[in-house]
Amino acid sequence: MRRLPPLASRASTALTTLSDEAFAHKKLLPDNPSKPQPKPPVRWGDISRAREAPGGGKPLHDSGPSDSFPREDRSSRDQQIDRRYISRVLSRKDWFLLLTHEHRAKRAVLSAQSVASVLQNQENPVHPLKFYIWVSSFSPGIAKNRSVRAVLANALHRKGPVVLSAELIQDVRSSGGRFTEDLLCVLIGSWGRLGLAKYCDEVFGQISFLGFSPTTRIYNAVIDALVKANSLDKAYLKFQQMAADNCKPDRFTYNILVHGVCRAGVMDEARRLVKQMEGVGYKPNVYTYTILIDGFCNAKMADEAFKVIETMRKRNVPPNEATIRSLVHGVFRCTDAGKAFELLCSFVEREPSLIKFTCDTLLFCLSNNSMAREAAGLLRKFGERGYVPDGVTFNIAIVCLVKGLDLNEVLELLDRFNKRGVKPGFSTYYALIEALYKAGRIQDGDQYLNRIFEDGQVSNVFRTIC
Repeated sequence: MRRLPPLASRASTALTTLSDEAFAHKKLLPDNPSKPQPKPPVRWGDISRAREAPGGGKPLHDSGPSDSFPREDRSSRDQQIDRRYISRVLSRKDWFLLLTHEHRAKRAVLSAQSVASVLQNQENPVHPLKFYIWVSSFSPGIAKNRSVRAVLANALHRKGPVVLSAELIQDVRSSGGRFTEDLLCVLIGSWGRLGLAKYCDEVFGQISFLGFSPTTRIYNAVIDALVKANSLDKAYLKFQQMAADNCKPDRFTYNILVHGVCRAGVMDEARRLVKQMEGVGYKPNVYTYTILIDGFCNAKMADEAFKVIETMRKRNVPPNEATIRSLVHGVFRCTDAGKAFELLCSFVEREPSLIKFTCDTLLFCLSNNSMAREAAGLLRKFGERGYVPDGVTFNIAIVCLVKGLDLNEVLELLDRFNKRGVKPGFSTYYALIEALYKAGRIQDGDQYLNRIFEDGQVSNVFRTIC
């Protein structure tokens, strides 16, 4: 009979032990949920305490990732893999083999959701790294998923830094895993967010030991990390080094550098980079222009920020919502609030196609600056031209108006937009009703209290009790 290799023999014993541990742990959990207790009577005070609850009194549905691997049979979701069990597996020397056994035994059916759940619930920063390496070997498609990589990046940043020691590299290689370019870029990004510019530079100089050659993508990751770590000079050195490694800068490279110099307020260099970018055949995109707008506002050059919008129109690059948000917030940041309101109102009149994005953000900024009179004027003026605010912005604005305007004006605006389909949230109704009762307008307060129920903000149970 052929003898089993020593590694396989040890793994067989370890699998039995760990499987027993996993199921033994589940016995610690109650077999049946506790019986529901009778609910106390609900009073108006309960409604007032519910004003901070998200969803305005409506039932919420959890749409977040599952806590464990989803099973092939959806009816067995209660048989969840314990994350602590996976942590114990990842802490062992034979982690790769044990995870492989779980996968082949169909106790671990991989999906982007389940992988993200495991990645974001590990205390040891090395564990998400090792788990991602294992996933990359068995399901490269999931490993390349943007959401999964974002969760990994956040985990490495939150729990890190992860240092690529000789022991860790040897552990991965001896287990059968390997570092991918995706993983290397995520690691470099986490070091940049943690301000480890020197370490980024050191690792980049030794990537050949990991089996990599310099590519434009890796260069972009390093340059971006150095910019985020406030090492703009080192980022420029890497940019100049690309040609020596036969790597050609692309649009991402230039956008990263433009972002860096704009954040530093060096707008002349930003202009030069954009011209250089165009000279090598890359046209600025909406992201480039959005960065420039933010940079000009940081440099307190609001007029130049508005000129960028004109340039975008001439070059047929439509602004997106992020562009307009950068413009509006930036103008409020670099000028007096009253002056910013005038400039942006004039901008909306010149650019009627951008009325929705601009007015939503402008209304938000006015409310945050307690400019109730200006917010009311904006709603009246552009409301007549077809502007309808989104629900969240309208709620913020109404709360601001309640604090700074006559209640009759507030009610007039509320009813006007209510007829156009804008429904205030629970907290907004509460603030308005509270102000009406304090002003002695009991009848009006009762009217809007009833409207809470008519709009479905509170369940019928509350309505019956009240």
